[in-house]
Amino acid sequence: MKLRGFFIIAVMASLSLQAQTPVEKDNGTIRTTASSLHKAGEELVVSISVEITRDLSSNESLVLVPVVTDSLEHRMELPPIYINSRKQQIIFMRETGRKEKEARSLQRKNGSQQSMHYLQSVPFEKWMNHATLSLIEKSCGCGIPSEEAFTCIARLHPQPVPIPQLVFLTPQVEALKTRTEKGCAFIDFPVNDVIIHETYSNNATELNKIVQTIDAIKNDTNVTITHISIHGYASPDGPYKLNERLSRERTQALKEYVCRLYTFDQTDIQTSHTPEDWEGFEALLTDTAFQQKEAVMRIVTGSLHPDRKEEKLKKQFPAFYRFVLEHWFTLLRHSDYTIEYHVRPFSVEESRNIFVTNPKNLSLEEMFRLALTHTPGSETYNKIFMTAVQLFPDNPVANLNAACISLMQRDVKSAGHYLEKAPEVPETALAKGVLYLLKNQYEEAESFFRQAKAAGLSQADDNLKRILELK
Repeated sequence: MKLRGFFIIAVMASLSLQAQTPVEKDNGTIRTTASSLHKAGEELVVSISVEITRDLSSNESLVLVPVVTDSLEHRMELPPIYINSRKQQIIFMRETGRKEKEARSLQRKNGSQQSMHYLQSVPFEKWMNHATLSLIEKSCGCGIPSEEAFTCIARLHPQPVPIPQLVFLTPQVEALKTRTEKGCAFIDFPVNDVIIHETYSNNATELNKIVQTIDAIKNDTNVTITHISIHGYASPDGPYKLNERLSRERTQALKEYVCRLYTFDQTDIQTSHTPEDWEGFEALLTDTAFQQKEAVMRIVTGSLHPDRKEEKLKKQFPAFYRFVLEHWFTLLRHSDYTIEYHVRPFSVEESRNIFVTNPKNLSLEEMFRLALTHTPGSETYNKIFMTAVQLFPDNPVANLNAACISLMQRDVKSAGHYLEKAPEVPETALAKGVLYLLKNQYEEAESFFRQAKAAGLSQADDNLKRILELK
């Protein structure tokens, strides 16, 4: 293969590593102080800096042969470096140098430190994407190199290939930003009582949870509360008919409590109730391990009337029933509340502060416009897109854009997860192509890039050119 001449390139890309590989002898060393491989356009550029302190005898010649391999079947020896004694340098100039015109030579001056820089280029081939540079030392005392005596290796692995082009999707404008805040309060009542006693049990703390949630929303001048819903649950102990009344009237009592504190219209607060929370019972049971769990589960999830379920649990599993009566049923008497509100739209400048203080109030489109004011790939840019997918976990556009961020960070696992929820659009095909490219699955990558290209994405054409170089 024809070798190219020596040259210097200002901007190089792809492969680079610094290495120090000393060849030690009693009378000094020979070492590479810096070694690098660069892909520059269609060329592979080899750069080696050598420092010599080893003294040579009067008839000694040292030959360093740079070798590029891919650790498989490919191997390419480059023009050698000759380090000669004075006598061998004369021989080199008269004979060897004329035969090996691209070889480099240095006349050794014993007792001093010398250095030389080797720069060589060869046509780039696909196997060189995983090239390794080795420096093999050969020496003799007659001017003719002997067999390889010492191998000095500087391994140069490819730096990550620049991420191919991706295309983010612009979210649609959210005409009316509706948000909800949810909570759960465990309000206790004396047996069969339906009146809220603020000082009873832990009621002060539980009621304060509801108040704090409402206040946080009401005090935000950017939002307007539109609706509140309260759903009350009673526990499975006791007659179902009684529990139906208690859950209904206790939920109504909580609604009246909230109306006394605020100027809400009665129609703005909706109530509902569940007489006995068997679903909550099942959830607690699912997270528990004990010997009779399956038998208990069959009763809890069965089609028997609730009173019959309780009766069977008491009779067949008395110890278990006493346990849940003391520890679980208090958790199954709860009031779940949801506060719905509208948020006004924000300008980009307003969004900067809102993103820091309460990003939930931003729409997906507002966060997208905010991200565009930052440098792509910067910490804030990435954070905005990843916050968006956390706030809108099921939104296809948010998932595609989060996949693009993950691919830019070479996080193929997260990217794959997000792409599962991405929309069926050319931009998703493009992102899937990048995903497979990063996984070194070039055939799959090419297929998705061709899909995106056929759909009119010009970025796919650039990506195809890149992948064809790698295959």
